[in-house]
Amino acid sequence: MDENGLHEQLRRLQTDKVGSQHALHKPLLLLWLFGRYLDERSAATTFEAAEDPLEQLIDRFSPRRVPAAQAFWQLERTLWTPTQEDGTPIDDNIPRSAKWLRDNGARGGLRPEVVDVLDEPRGVFLAADVLYEYFDSSVVSALRSEVRLVPPVFLRSTALKREAPSTTTTKLPQPSRTKRREVPIEFERAVRSAVFKWLEDLTAQNGGPIPFAQMANFIFDGTRIPVLNPQSGIHKPAKLDSALSIKTVYRRPTEERPYEDELDESGRILRYKYRGKDPLHSDNVALRNAMERKLPLFWLKGVDPNANYEAHFPLWLTAERPEQHLFEVSFQGPPKS
Repeated sequence: MDENGLHEQLRRLQTDKVGSQHALHKPLLLLWLFGRYLDERSAATTFEAAEDPLEQLIDRFSPRRVPAAQAFWQLERTLWTPTQEDGTPIDDNIPRSAKWLRDNGARGGLRPEVVDVLDEPRGVFLAADVLYEYFDSSVVSALRSEVRLVPPVFLRSTALKREAPSTTTTKLPQPSRTKRREVPIEFERAVRSAVFKWLEDLTAQNGGPIPFAQMANFIFDGTRIPVLNPQSGIHKPAKLDSALSIKTVYRRPTEERPYEDELDESGRILRYKYRGKDPLHSDNVALRNAMERKLPLFWLKGVDPNANYEAHFPLWLTAERPEQHLFEVSFQGPPKS
């Protein structure tokens, strides 16, 4: 599935209609899932975690009231796979109540081919733009904020305006087969040293946590280098070979976090989860590169729902735990040889 294919499927969701009113439970579930994926590096959820926030979205943004449970088992299977706790698929032709879904440990996840498109540059925001077409324009701004899909400043451009998919086939450029030269370790270190000083200044200017939007404008040697990725908790700038930053978003105490990045009992080791479970995912490889080259990085920890982050630095990756799908990150220094 490519971007146009996903967008076409999003435009053709089956939405129940009574008179002139549509039930928009499916677009709302997808928007909630996209926002969760952007925040949590996970395309899956349990019904128990989704029920309350989805009910609130339906109450506020759907012209016609439909229970959250209906979205969970009705959403098109080309986009999403719902199952019982034991992995048995949930039939989309048999009505399932919220109680049935809770009692059977219902869970679901976006299909891998959907996630692949969301992972493209601006992919999640462009897909969300298609879903906003189901809603009155007067509520889109509030909806975008509610599902946490507000593009950061450096992504707000005319490129985010949606157009109908092209009917012509464009040949994509093929990647170069020439092996890329390794970025010199001196350059990696120089960028990191400058980033840490910049974050120190931003923290001082704000008297504490830094608004996310302020971290979009880091300049090194006359060139802007993005220091974080709004679509991922792990970020490796294109000019570097190793991860530069990791991020843990804020969650209210009542909200479940499928990827729990946590400190150990000593408070000196952060257990930071993989992107997904594939150790060869490019984000996980970027972290491994930083560990092997003993390069420091910084950790952004969300402290409130207004996208303010504490910046912790320098940190070093000291161990990888593949069986737990995580890295251990230390505040004490690089791993010993």
